[in-house]
Amino acid sequence: MTIGVLIIAGFVIFAALMATKKMSTLLALPLMAVWVAAVSGLSAPVYLNTVLLGGAMRLGSAMAVVIFGAMFARVIMKTGIADALIKTAAELAGDQPVTIALVMSLATVFVFLGLSGLGAVIMVGSIALPIMTGAGINPIDAVILQLLALGTGLAANTASYGIWIGIFGGEVVPSYYLPVFTLSVLGMLSYLFIYVKQPGESSFGRFACGLLKGIISLPGSFFRAAGRVLNRKPSSLVKERREVPGAAFLAPVLPIVIVFGARAVFGFGKAADGMVDPVAAAVFGFIFASLYAAAIVRPEQIVQVFTGALVEGIKDVAGVIFLFMGIGMLVSSVMHPQVAAVLNPLLRAVVPESHWAVFAFFTLLSPAALYRGPLNMFGMGAGIAVLMMSLGTIPPAVLCGIFLAVGTVQGADPTNSQNVWLSGFVKADPNDVLKKLLPFSMAECCVLMLYVTLTQW
Repeated sequence: MTIGVLIIAGFVIFAALMATKKMSTLLALPLMAVWVAAVSGLSAPVYLNTVLLGGAMRLGSAMAVVIFGAMFARVIMKTGIADALIKTAAELAGDQPVTIALVMSLATVFVFLGLSGLGAVIMVGSIALPIMTGAGINPIDAVILQLLALGTGLAANTASYGIWIGIFGGEVVPSYYLPVFTLSVLGMLSYLFIYVKQPGESSFGRFACGLLKGIISLPGSFFRAAGRVLNRKPSSLVKERREVPGAAFLAPVLPIVIVFGARAVFGFGKAADGMVDPVAAAVFGFIFASLYAAAIVRPEQIVQVFTGALVEGIKDVAGVIFLFMGIGMLVSSVMHPQVAAVLNPLLRAVVPESHWAVFAFFTLLSPAALYRGPLNMFGMGAGIAVLMMSLGTIPPAVLCGIFLAVGTVQGADPTNSQNVWLSGFVKADPNDVLKKLLPFSMAECCVLMLYVTLTQW
């Protein structure tokens, strides 16, 4: 029992160091693995072979997804597809605030089916935010819509699930793509429906009419925009757009189409059973979509675009890869039989096991994902997830859903790099964004937790 208490105490200390930014997560997680091994009395050969080396390689599948996802994101940016998508959406939006907010949000969702990372946020936000604020949309509302759209796109982007795949398994995570994406879309539209209004509107009913008008006006806006494009001189927009054919706009959805196509044709499982590993399907999807985008936009430079994007993509996610190594080390140390025998009795006394007790426990504690708190999956939350996995009392599919639900709250964290940049771009305080966004994030968390409780046990 004393050893278990020392391990938990170490977790608390390292969590405090990460939350107060006294120690980087990249350093804290491997040191937590060292602490667990030392306190538990693991021998030097066991630590070196099982924890250090084995742990560093443990999340290899998740690393592959992140690397090839980052490569695909770079292809989408290098070929100009993402930029063209956002600018095309701006032309379609017309001049009505509701329509502008709707079109720019949906375009951002579509773009982030393939993109990820702060660089992509800057590229998209620097175009979308001025358009929305210029139409009279409150700057904080514009930032929140970008964050909600970003989260919605990433909900169907396999590369964003690396940590979950590494901890809970590649066969569990894809089952949540559609539920999380659907819930994110509803949350984004709900926020838009409530806060973005036509000039002079004051009542909910009048706003509902405005939103309906905005949706109805989309086809007309499309044809007017198409007419403007066709009537321009070749020296302007048409010349620029010639490098990004309409067929290239399909690229962001190809990876997810291939993943679900592989699931429908082969099923997810082992090759010996005639099935496909979902991570393998995702990696193939990113490679195929990258080649497709390069072939459509830059057919004479396919090799250069592909290899350049791969190198740049690896640079983009170098920190994430090392983070995964640290998580793998922590997973390997905590799940070692010698450590599990000490921790499991202690955890069973603390962690609830009944369905509704787990629902209440994590829903109420979900704000602990904010400010790099203990439920942040890019920090201490990964360690807690590993501890609960080692316990074995809650199914992996349930735990995966729980931490995905908590992750919706983490999206409102004012310390996230994208939250800071977007807020700074419109000269808003990230904490003001948090105050307005948190109720929607908490609602999404609660609904997803309810879905997990009712369908996954």
